Amino acid sequence: MAAEPRLLLVRHGESEANVAGVLQGQSHGALTTNGRKAASQLAARLANLAADERPTSVLSSDLHRAAETARIIAGPLGLTPEPTSIAREWNVGVLDGSPASVLHEAVLASSLPYWDFLPSGGESLRAVRDRASTLAEMIQGELRDPALAPKRLRTALVTHGDFIRMMLSMTEELPIEDAVKLVLRNTSITELALVDRSWRIVRIDDADHVEE
Repeated sequence: MAAEPRLLLVRHGESEANVAGVLQGQSHGALTTNGRKAASQLAARLANLAADERPTSVLSSDLHRAAETARIIAGPLGLTPEPTSIAREWNVGVLDGSPASVLHEAVLASSLPYWDFLPSGGESLRAVRDRASTLAEMIQGELRDPALAPKRLRTALVTHGDFIRMMLSMTEELPIEDAVKLVLRNTSITELALVDRSWRIVRIDDADHVEE
């Protein structure tokens, strides 16, 4: 019986903006020392998996905080990260660099659901969900290609919190109104399995590799 394709959604390592408590959206951001340490711990965890459980490819957002995390993870696996702008974080437009509380206040003032709020110069979470759907469909298409399927069988995707939440909201198990509430720690693993052409949730926010 063929193994179920797996998608490991990895949130990037801790960034300077995470520590400061400000929105970084599609600005690049830099990892902190702790962020690099946790990424290295995750790299060791993945490299020590059995051969039939290790990632076979690494995709990542092209934003620096995710791309650096991906490079740290990919090295011990002998893989080369593939950056893509599709996996970028929610574009919060003019709110980029503001305290996170400013976003919540703006959503309340709009009287819109969180996922429909459109920040000036940015995009809604529904638009992020559309990007997530595009990437998921791309991966499924590659899995149907005999030449690409072995590479995509177990893909680690290093991305961002809201992108992961929107990928989870595409499953039948987690509606968008619940997905937006999820807490996802830096470098945590959220895993999906492709079963009968539908993505199923295996685990959420697994950060057992992080040591203080």
